[in-house]
Amino acid sequence: MILDENGKTMLDDLEELLSRLTDAQKQLVLLSARTKAFPDNNTLKKIATLSLNISAVEAVITDAQSITQKTRIAKDND
Repeated sequence: MILDENGKTMLDDLEELLSRLTDAQKQLVLLSARTKAFPDNNTLKKIATLSLNISAVEAVITDAQSITQKTRIAKDND
């Protein structure tokens, strides 16, 4: 487990990043829905880019959780 100077784990930082990315994407989608017009290409690209970044952060979180779980199991077996 990696701790920063405030005692937070890297997993906490990743989850906060995921929340910010998800909120930003949600705001763009809701704004597009409210305008009742087809979103412009720039908005569509931003939504798609956020989606890719959300997927990447989710994958890193899953990996970090897996490593943390394996570390706990190894310590329990010692």
